[in-house]
Amino acid sequence: MSLNGPNHSWRQPSPTNTASGWNGGVLLRAGQIGGSQIIRRTARFLFLFVVATRMGPEQFGIYTILLALIETLSLLSGEGLIDFLAREVSRYPQQARALYGQVVGLRLLYAGIVLPLGLLLLLLLNYSRSVLAAGFWMFLILFARAPLAAAQGIFRAGRQVLPLAWLEFLQGAVLLFALVPLLLGPMSLPRVVIAELSSAGVGAAASIWFVRKLPRGGVSPTAPWLQLIRSTATFNLYPLITNIYDRVDLLLLAVLAGNAAAGIYALPYRILSLMQIVPFGLMTALLPMMASRKVLTLDASRCHDISTALFALSLFPVLIVMLLADPLVPMMLGKNYVEAAPVLRLLIWAAIPMFLNFGLNNFLLARGQEHVFVRTTLICAILNIACNVISIPRFSYYAASAVTSVTELALLIQNVAIIRKRFGFFPLSSRILIIFAAFAAVLGAALVGSPYIPQMVLAVAATTILGIYVHRVGAFSPVFRWTAPEIMAS
Repeated sequence: MSLNGPNHSWRQPSPTNTASGWNGGVLLRAGQIGGSQIIRRTARFLFLFVVATRMGPEQFGIYTILLALIETLSLLSGEGLIDFLAREVSRYPQQARALYGQVVGLRLLYAGIVLPLGLLLLLLLNYSRSVLAAGFWMFLILFARAPLAAAQGIFRAGRQVLPLAWLEFLQGAVLLFALVPLLLGPMSLPRVVIAELSSAGVGAAASIWFVRKLPRGGVSPTAPWLQLIRSTATFNLYPLITNIYDRVDLLLLAVLAGNAAAGIYALPYRILSLMQIVPFGLMTALLPMMASRKVLTLDASRCHDISTALFALSLFPVLIVMLLADPLVPMMLGKNYVEAAPVLRLLIWAAIPMFLNFGLNNFLLARGQEHVFVRTTLICAILNIACNVISIPRFSYYAASAVTSVTELALLIQNVAIIRKRFGFFPLSSRILIIFAAFAAVLGAALVGSPYIPQMVLAVAATTILGIYVHRVGAFSPVFRWTAPEIMAS
């Protein structure tokens, strides 16, 4: 939606980008973006891992509830505006500074509105005054994320990967350095919250430092505030709905099964979230090529190639977790988290439909069908909440794990049906069934041999055999050929 009103021309036309701009650097940029994600998510996971082992499930559960709330409040306060800035500044780079200032101001306004809502929710959930105080300091991160997220949108538009990587590195480094005083003293909730706030504050300060070099641009007036609010509203709706069914299980676990149940579930879920780096990196490389192609007759074969590669990739974390979760999780986390191992084994199966959904969602986005995301995610959110409310009181974190897989499967079914109806082909390759049969045989043989062979030896052997097989059947090679210039020109 354009922000231009009849008397407000805040942006000037920019030269048209050509597909040739992507040649030679797509995979490099995708790898760098994926690398910045790895930096952030790995630092975050290590921090959570240490905090979980020192705090215990009860206190760690409260901390994860605050994390879930801050992510939801961030979306309410305009986290989706990153995509808005990335799109608009890509088209009109001379307006980068003006848009940055407006979006930061808008997010600060939203943060001031939603922060009391977070405290009110904690109050309604009957948390103590100490938790309310910790929540207040935690929610101040909303104000730090205003300049930080806006800068990330600007850098994405300019394909400036180095500042993005530095922002992720600095935030992760502060979290990891904060572990030193935390390990030397008591691992209390207020001290952990201070570490979180420090990380966000350093990221915000660094983003302002990087953005200071933006050119001031022309003298075109910026868009009116109300027009900006209306035009950017849709950029928050879809990710907000996604976040509801992505985070609500933690909140429901805390309410219906207790904080300890939420704490046991949180780390396995973070591991599943860490796995998303793989499809994210691959689809970051392929999306521009899919969107720029003018010949659409190859859409079916392209979807088949993507689904085959993503399906094969998703099987490796499933295989590793099924073989190693039971011995490694209790050893690393301690006896308080012994139940996290079966939770992880159940939850990891959600990776298979999740990987496939990355590919199909990006195909729909490349073909201008992103409006369907609101409907599909809304259905998933309703299904997720209903199933969790019914099953968590009886089955606790096991129910939440199973419902996550059911929700991802429901999204996959919707995506397949939409593509089938609108584009006239079935997007999943028949090779998926053959690869799954080989995977089932490898996993079954490994489980049968587990009482007699060390688990680590079994895991290495099983993943090696599976890797050789998927390579021999050509699960990845068609997708890798997409980066060739002649494919770009098709």
